[in-house]
Amino acid sequence: MGRVQEAGGCFIIRAKAGMNPQVVEAWREDGKRLRSLRNKPLKAIHTKLPKRQRVELVVEWQLEAHPLRLRLLSSWNRQTKEFCSLLTNLPATRYRLDMISRAYKWRWQVELLFKEWKSYANLHAFDTENAAIVEGLIWTAIAAAALKRFLAYMTQLLAEVPMSTRKVAMCAVHVLGDIVQALQSGDVPGLYAALEAAVTYLACHAQRAHPKRDRHRGRSQLGLEPRFGSDDVIEFAEAA
Repeated sequence: MGRVQEAGGCFIIRAKAGMNPQVVEAWREDGKRLRSLRNKPLKAIHTKLPKRQRVELVVEWQLEAHPLRLRLLSSWNRQTKEFCSLLTNLPATRYRLDMISRAYKWRWQVELLFKEWKSYANLHAFDTENAAIVEGLIWTAIAAAALKRFLAYMTQLLAEVPMSTRKVAMCAVHVLGDIVQALQSGDVPGLYAALEAAVTYLACHAQRAHPKRDRHRGRSQLGLEPRFGSDDVIEFAEAA
């Protein structure tokens, strides 16, 4: 199989060619049931899969405790002359075949996170051969990146504007100093003041550039709209 792309118990992974589960059910993208492909090993019917339409299979592995049943989505790649197959446990009633295919294309979000760590958290700037120092600097960089993500989401909730995590990663350097200083000194009023200043600054300088376009071509196609109005954050803001 491939790498898990979604956390929280649900996943979409790229399936490798060598697997051979039992095919329980099969449908074409237009909804037609492919009865001739049912109740057979995947390898036995692999060459019979349609190439003009994507195919959805319900496949099953017999494990010791209980059978493992998943959805296998296959589409023919004309350039590579091979099938691209995705495995998922997301329910078909909510996540259609075309939605799963589009969601997998956005796996580059993971790569963007690594790029963010490298470019905006100084993971590329270490100049030491001491393994302990390197490890400490790596954890410090990741902690700074996590704090930037926290600021991005908190700003989105409080200011009710869609935020760009990349822009926050780039410009949060202007607001992190006061926050870190307040944390180091235990200055609670100073921390609230620094957070308020950070939210105000980021809400003005780190919004998403094209939220409307995202609904047509970006990640908002799947209904992943910005989340506003968290009770926890409202309580935090009122306390400030």
